Amino acid sequence: MTNSTNQITVEIKDVYGKQVIYPVCDAAKAFAAIASTTTLTANAIKGIKALGYIITVKQAELAL
Repeated sequence: MTNSTNQITVEIKDVYGKQVIYPVCDAAKAFAAIASTTTLTANAIKGIKALGYIITVKQAELAL
């Protein structure tokens, strides 16, 4: 059973052909602040997972 406090939400955007991971929730933003970045790197995500956090990716919405 997972606790919702051990979960962060991120959003993946394509920026100039490169996938960039943006923090969405407060906890994800705190991790980015600790890393002194506005985005989360693959290494940061690995470290966050190593701490027992579950990474949830926010789905993109279609603007019609």
